[in-house]
Amino acid sequence: MGFDLERFVGYVNEGLLCCVCRDVLERPLQAPCEHAYCSACISSWLLHHHSCPEDRQPLDVGSLKPLYRYMRNDLNRLQIRCVNAGQGCEVVCSLENLHTHEDECEFAFISCSNTGGEYICYYCGCPVQVERRGLEAHLSECNFRSRECPNGCGHTLLSMDQSQHNCVAELRTEVELLRAEMLCKVEEVRREMESRLDSQRRHMVQKESQLKNEVEELKGQLSRVMCDMRALLGAERLRRQELAEAELEKRELLELLRDLPTRMGERARKGGTRSLTLDCIKRKSREVTVI
Repeated sequence: MGFDLERFVGYVNEGLLCCVCRDVLERPLQAPCEHAYCSACISSWLLHHHSCPEDRQPLDVGSLKPLYRYMRNDLNRLQIRCVNAGQGCEVVCSLENLHTHEDECEFAFISCSNTGGEYICYYCGCPVQVERRGLEAHLSECNFRSRECPNGCGHTLLSMDQSQHNCVAELRTEVELLRAEMLCKVEEVRREMESRLDSQRRHMVQKESQLKNEVEELKGQLSRVMCDMRALLGAERLRRQELAEAELEKRELLELLRDLPTRMGERARKGGTRSLTLDCIKRKSREVTVI
């Protein structure tokens, strides 16, 4: 909807009127056929129609564009009365500055600042609406204004609740709330600690099982190494024994060789060289066989 034509001071060109609502254009848009409309009016119209409301030419939202600059300048220069003229505001300003004035107009009705905010919902606060110029006077006597308890308990009270306020009861209630909150926090910490301990316990059991498996594996490896060592020690003892026997046979053979010339001489004297030589050869053959 546009601005009410009766609010304007002076002549208003008909080209600045909306083709739908016939009021002065508000947030204007223009069609290719150069007819102008309020943004809200033409949007609502195009929901059910697909043509210009003035000349019935085809029209859709995508073809709309901003108003020509010269028309926008003419529109902004129009003089309009404040919307709060009925409450006593006598301001007349250009349409371009209208919203700036109305946001600051002393005759505008506004909600009490003790509504919402720290209250749970809108209806928990002050429902009164007053003119902006009378807000300060209202706040000085508003039943929903808050202040700190004059008895020193530290509670913030609404003006209408002051007569019913009991410091001891309020403090007791606050202590109970703090106690309940503390118990909740303690319970939360306890559950968290139990969860952590369970996690650590599971980790320790898993680690213990892993270590046991590693110990058993090391024991098996140690047993195999001990068996190998015993086998090697047995082989070493056998080799030493064989070496000792070979050494003994070597010494005996060397002694036999040293005594050979003497025995050969004795045999030569006793039975002749041939029998001695044969005897030595046989003995040597037996000794070599033993070795």
